Amino acid sequence: MVTLKDHPLLQTDSYGKIFLYTTQEDVACVPRHRIRMSEPVRPACLLNAVKTSLLRFPHMMLGIAATDTQYKYRLLVEEPVVLPFDGVTQRYTIGSADTHGYMFLVGYHEDTIFMEYQHSISDGRGFEEFIRCVLYHYLKECGLPVENDSTIRATDSVFVTEESEDAFRKLDEMDPSPAGIYQKPAALHADGLTWENDSPEVVTELVFPFSALHSKAKELGVSPLSIIAPLFSRAFYHKFGEGHTEPVIAEIPVDLRQVVPSLTTRYFVCFIDLPYEKEYNDLPLPEVFKRTKDFLSSQMATEQLLFRGKRASSVCRELHERDMPLAEKELEARQIARQFVVNDSFLITNVGQFRLPETMRPYVLEYGAVLPCSVQPFAMLISSYNGAMKLSVAQRDHDFQVVAELHRQLIELGIPTDMKSYPFLVTRYDGMDSSVPYRF
Repeated sequence: MVTLKDHPLLQTDSYGKIFLYTTQEDVACVPRHRIRMSEPVRPACLLNAVKTSLLRFPHMMLGIAATDTQYKYRLLVEEPVVLPFDGVTQRYTIGSADTHGYMFLVGYHEDTIFMEYQHSISDGRGFEEFIRCVLYHYLKECGLPVENDSTIRATDSVFVTEESEDAFRKLDEMDPSPAGIYQKPAALHADGLTWENDSPEVVTELVFPFSALHSKAKELGVSPLSIIAPLFSRAFYHKFGEGHTEPVIAEIPVDLRQVVPSLTTRYFVCFIDLPYEKEYNDLPLPEVFKRTKDFLSSQMATEQLLFRGKRASSVCRELHERDMPLAEKELEARQIARQFVVNDSFLITNVGQFRLPETMRPYVLEYGAVLPCSVQPFAMLISSYNGAMKLSVAQRDHDFQVVAELHRQLIELGIPTDMKSYPFLVTRYDGMDSSVPYRF
């Protein structure tokens, strides 16, 4: 007999569990997705869409419970909720009574839907599956003539337990080699901008036609990421590198589903380090782009990705399972997470293209996502939808020199780019605020 204690829906990934023990002050544990619709949002329809989508994504019906030594997942019986969400005055704590215990948040303001998730339950690629489902059923609730072209995991398809599997367990029997992995030196940091408090952030969005970037990348024989990453790194060096010789090192999450096929929507990534050396400042940009592309190619071998994924997930799993007081475990997890993050200069992640069926696109005008920077000075998230690419850069201070230089460099490359900034009030997460006593 399957009991609530060992229910398969409660078995989540090995790596993401560390986010249960951290806060929004430590790492980017609550990313935000923003979806602008063609009409003002209807809250009642949105709530019904969330309820319907949870029938298809039962593994999203999770809260947490605290034992003396760890946080565990619990199945929720509470109704989900949608929240007024202007991003400036309302601030919520995910997983708490604010969200009825759910480890995701759905909000609305005027014509925009906001969706956030606590990183222990999903990565960006996985959560987008849930977003698409909610949007599809929302538009159906609104009576609009939308159809699923089989690309959305909606209620016209069937949930299988592999969608909630701990895909890192597939690495347990593997013994990948670390040969060729970049042994990074100390990175250049933005002195004075590694914050130790729960202060608001600022987001700058740079939006341009993806076709313009793709054409430039094809012309130069490189990839889009090998243009964007060094442009931002060069701007970072110009701001913070005077008198320093250390490289700027970007921390980049890589989706492991490309080397270990899995339907999982759980957290299933590894991280690679991308350096921008001081000498690059004196090289023509096309040469820097080429060196970046070559370096990325050298670090994307299957063996290396598997090694990184297994090493990091093993550390997180071992800590989660260790028999030690919960308060001490939280402290150690926060130290591990912070140290991992601040070893690099900044974080840059690419969630790729957000795809919707043709019939839904007239009603979904704009999509983007934001990764809070937390203790790092900057975090960039790259997304694209309907031919537009968006670079969302979160930062703590109000000095826009870095993003302004990135904007200028894109335009000088022939990529027409719009830029706007707005305040960003990060959603809170704290394990003790979100948990109930464990009863099993």
